[in-house]
Amino acid sequence: MEKRVSFIHCADIHLDAPFSAMGKENLSSERRKDLRKVFGKIINLVLENDADFLLISGDLYEHEYTARSTITWINEQFMRLGSRPVIIVPGNHDPYVRNSWYRSYRWNDNVHILTTDNPEYLDENLNVYFYGIGFDTFHQEVIPVQKPPVLQPDRINICLFHGTINMQFTESPYNPVDLDYLAGLGFDYYALGHFHTRNDAFFEKGILNPGSPEPFGFDETGEHGVCMVEITRNGGLKRRYSFIKTQERTYYEININVDGIDSQDRLIERISEVLRAYDGSKNIFRINLTGRLSPDFHVDVNYLVQHFGDICFSVQINDSTKPLYNLDELAGERTLAGVFTRKMKERIGTANEEEREILERALYFGLEALFEGNVIISD
Repeated sequence: MEKRVSFIHCADIHLDAPFSAMGKENLSSERRKDLRKVFGKIINLVLENDADFLLISGDLYEHEYTARSTITWINEQFMRLGSRPVIIVPGNHDPYVRNSWYRSYRWNDNVHILTTDNPEYLDENLNVYFYGIGFDTFHQEVIPVQKPPVLQPDRINICLFHGTINMQFTESPYNPVDLDYLAGLGFDYYALGHFHTRNDAFFEKGILNPGSPEPFGFDETGEHGVCMVEITRNGGLKRRYSFIKTQERTYYEININVDGIDSQDRLIERISEVLRAYDGSKNIFRINLTGRLSPDFHVDVNYLVQHFGDICFSVQINDSTKPLYNLDELAGERTLAGVFTRKMKERIGTANEEEREILERALYFGLEALFEGNVIISD
């Protein structure tokens, strides 16, 4: 007889995250609202897909910042699911510490929190066994000692795990485990959380990390969402999943070459030209200006941020431009810079293509050292 279950698997929602890197409090507040919108989407997805369960693999909220009002709101969202079970394992940002909301709040009857003391939940209606490996503290250098799982072949067995896999244990004190150890436990599916980037590299073993449903920084570019998972047992075991995008905003880091631009208006025009390809009002940008500009023209970063701040939800601008020197004029000077420039131009004139590129870079680095007193060499 065929047995089939479905569920939405999510993790790392981080409700009430401070977003201190946004700088402005109004932007931080908007980002916290974004997280609520995303969580509301997740609840809607459970209902729209008629999923049997909602699995949350850690870091549902931020313990240090979350108020009772947010927890009450979360619980109200869970109530929208009716009798559908919500299975949660605490993460390192919402650990099962003494004053945890998981301990002190009266959650709805459909909410099941898997802890070190009580790591199991059996859904008798669908005969699905859940087992959780989560956090009792903010930093956990080894997985907790707890009752071993009791798997049965007539059930679908699911493990919720928040932590790291196949990393140097000394570098990652967040429930580090070896992949073979985890897979060797014998679960039909492993609902992972902790890293914010989706990873399905081990899905053939039933191991999946959906990533965070909303990105939190410029190191979390690309699509973010949740996974709709179906497990079927009919003699053998079949797993399949689909990724569902949920994010409200996207982080973009853009390098813009502004070689030769000599006015603020032209610089704004150049940046605007690039930004037309993006939805500026909705998204978050870090713009790195590169290239060489006339030494007489100085980029006014504050003015640019103010200008594009009215167009973009959030924008950072970094000036990584370098001076564009008039080499012919310098070569005619009877100065140290002039002698250096003449000698380098002579060498460049007789060099092959590969050497010429190196020498041209050396020429500019040398001039920067002479005029600016220092030089930053980058790739």
